Amino acid sequence: MLPLIYGIKNAYSAYYAENPTLFVGFLCLLAIGFFRCGGHWIKAGYFLTAIAFFDCYRFEVIHFVMAINFFLVCMYVMITDKRFSYLGKASLLLIPLAFQDMFIFEAFQIVLIIVFNILYILKLKQL
Repeated sequence: MLPLIYGIKNAYSAYYAENPTLFVGFLCLLAIGFFRCGGHWIKAGYFLTAIAFFDCYRFEVIHFVMAINFFLVCMYVMITDKRFSYLGKASLLLIPLAFQDMFIFEAFQIVLIIVFNILYILKLKQL
């Protein structure tokens, strides 16, 4: 959503400078979704909340450590899932991309997380 409004930045965290309220609000709403999923997704929600409140300008180290933990927890949840572990493995393969272009890395990771959750919901509806 934010890239459509403000254009492409170096990383998703750079949108904090454009509109801090929208950035924090958007990440907190996403965190609520993770909290509602339960399990290990709750940890991802806590890390996402920390990312929102500790911006990358004033709290650089905390922000980036929380972002790394967020993606690692998401990868762990996807890899340990019996049905869709291939999405977690694809997520792991994208790690080198983070050293080349952080925004592209984050975009692909987010897409994999979204696809995983959509497939999971569709699988649950079939049961």
